[in-house]
Amino acid sequence: MLVVTSLLRAVEQLLNYWPIERGEKLSAARCALLLCLERKLPPDAARSAFIEAAKEAGNYVDELIRLAPAGKVKKWHKSKHGRSGSSRLRQTFPRSRKRYPADY
Repeated sequence: MLVVTSLLRAVEQLLNYWPIERGEKLSAARCALLLCLERKLPPDAARSAFIEAAKEAGNYVDELIRLAPAGKVKKWHKSKHGRSGSSRLRQTFPRSRKRYPADY
């Protein structure tokens, strides 16, 4: 039994190892997965199209129930200072120091 866990694996299976060559849901799933790779379609829509194509081909599908995340979702924020720390580097290594060949 093969478990498909990523978008790239699903595309690989559809394009190379699918048991049937033609089908209405198969062509819809191919389009959906390729659009998802281009970020023009949400992953959930591509996933459901892949599942429908698998059912059409007679493959066993064990659909996991996806629950909404529990609790408050944490978001990533930019740093409060808005700089990458370049001002600290300038303070540590001033540019006014002259370099001589002996320093290298």
